[in-house]
Amino acid sequence: MALAVFFVAAVLVRARSDSFWLFAIFLVWLAARGVVRLTLRRLHVTHDMDRDHLFPGERVTFTLRVRNGSPLPAPWVWVEDRVPAALLHGPALSHVSTLAPGAERVHRYEVQATQRGLYRVGHIEVSLGDWFGLRELGGTVDEERWLTVYPRVSSAPLLRLPARLPLGPRRDPASPFQDIQPVGVRRYLPGDPLRLIAWKATARRGELMVKEQPLVRERVTTYFLDLVRGDWDAGGRYELMERALTVAASLVWWDTDPHHSLGMVAYGQVVRAVPEGIGREVEEPGILRVAARPGSSHRRAILESLAGLQPADGPPFVQWFQAEASALPWGSTVVVLAPSNSPALVESASLLQRRGHPVVLLVFEPRRTMRTPFPVYEVEAAGAEVRLA
Repeated sequence: MALAVFFVAAVLVRARSDSFWLFAIFLVWLAARGVVRLTLRRLHVTHDMDRDHLFPGERVTFTLRVRNGSPLPAPWVWVEDRVPAALLHGPALSHVSTLAPGAERVHRYEVQATQRGLYRVGHIEVSLGDWFGLRELGGTVDEERWLTVYPRVSSAPLLRLPARLPLGPRRDPASPFQDIQPVGVRRYLPGDPLRLIAWKATARRGELMVKEQPLVRERVTTYFLDLVRGDWDAGGRYELMERALTVAASLVWWDTDPHHSLGMVAYGQVVRAVPEGIGREVEEPGILRVAARPGSSHRRAILESLAGLQPADGPPFVQWFQAEASALPWGSTVVVLAPSNSPALVESASLLQRRGHPVVLLVFEPRRTMRTPFPVYEVEAAGAEVRLA
């Protein structure tokens, strides 16, 4: 507008030399504006990463590609990858370069995960300008990729879970149950029940033979994690709840039996971390349910569900624990991770055990010592190791 006013004034006063140079400057400014707009419209920025799931302390490599698709050169292009503050990174997230027509620049840098969570990445700020600094335009490229950082897993002792079911594909010498279909016959041994005698094989061989049946199992374990803020003491509340989540993730991760079905039930809210200034995505608090399934891929799915789970305000644990546990398959083991063995929790867990569900209780704030019909462990965390007392 200032150039236009000077140009009109120069024409009115018949300042031919001044009007010529002002007109030339005005044309240069219009040309710079058009060139910058065209270049920005045909500038291609892509963001990629070599992995999207990792544990705390591991690194991920980001690849940022900037390509000039216009027939005009880009004097300078500035790109900045904005990542959430919880991801450690070096100073190489901001780049300035000159791009010829059709040229491409590739920038690679590493980002380290420091704590568990769901992180939104791929938010790129872009700016470019002309040779004379007369015009500068910018924009945002948001591919909305998500980086999942699993909970930290510590070396955890294997619990002797008391689940022994008369179902499943594997032989278990410690199981008191027997399969329905026999797999063969063998000689009679003292103590074998008479109902297992194979009379046809006995008559054919002339000696007492019994049906041999495999002892099998299908272990099903569901972990119940208490992340309700009101159930924990105010002092060190979040540290203890984070420790409980770490213990739950460790027990799931180090259970390497491919035929052991594992599930997870917890109350909390999912928080998704985004770059600063964009906002914060928080899901409504509620009950997280992951049905019991076997296999290593399902263990990773449980850890993925715990990655963004944070404590929340909600109903006390004992109010929804009984209803959720009653829907489990008969005989499946229930492992409860709670602040303490309170009388209400012990009563609820005892009722569940009488209904056929073996119960194991892990406490982090032991305040009461009372007799229970199921094992109770006090959890202590020492560095990277979890101890059960």
